Amino acid sequence: MLIITAEYLRGVRFHMKLPICYFCARTKILCSTCQRKLDNGEISQLDVDISHELVMLKEKKYPELDKIDFIKAIKIQNITLILVQGLKSVDKSLVNRVSKDLEKMGYGRVRIIEKERDVKLLVEQVIFPSRVLGVNILWLPDGSSEYTVRISHRDARRMPIKKETAEEILSQLLGKYVRIMYV
Repeated sequence: MLIITAEYLRGVRFHMKLPICYFCARTKILCSTCQRKLDNGEISQLDVDISHELVMLKEKKYPELDKIDFIKAIKIQNITLILVQGLKSVDKSLVNRVSKDLEKMGYGRVRIIEKERDVKLLVEQVIFPSRVLGVNILWLPDGSSEYTVRISHRDARRMPIKKETAEEILSQLLGKYVRIMYV
């Protein structure tokens, strides 16, 4: 006879965390709570679609996806950026395979990045293989602020996306305007 204790259950994860409930992600039919989140703008239709795709990939091909938590997806032009937590707990080859599968499903170029508190580490993931020399906060006279990202002129040609696209993506991720400067 198997006895499951509360101590055992505290360490067990049943599903990856998603912006919507697991059942809604699996069926792509939203319950009233998840529909309210979508209507209020807390999540986007892209978040719902990516949640569904990740759940289907987890169930059919990659059970290791249970180790990550999907937070948000952003699509600008032909680039889909997927923000997750727990990326360090899965193999890099898995991340690459999931990205390729999502690209084949029509999401454009897909980059999966780890949510970081450190702004510089987040910026580095978006513009990799270019190197970030520094990230500063520029305070404006009206009391608002914006980020200034410094990149070497030599690394400018190594940026995987256009400067304007990178600025737009980073501005959405960080909630402030981001300006990239080549020094």
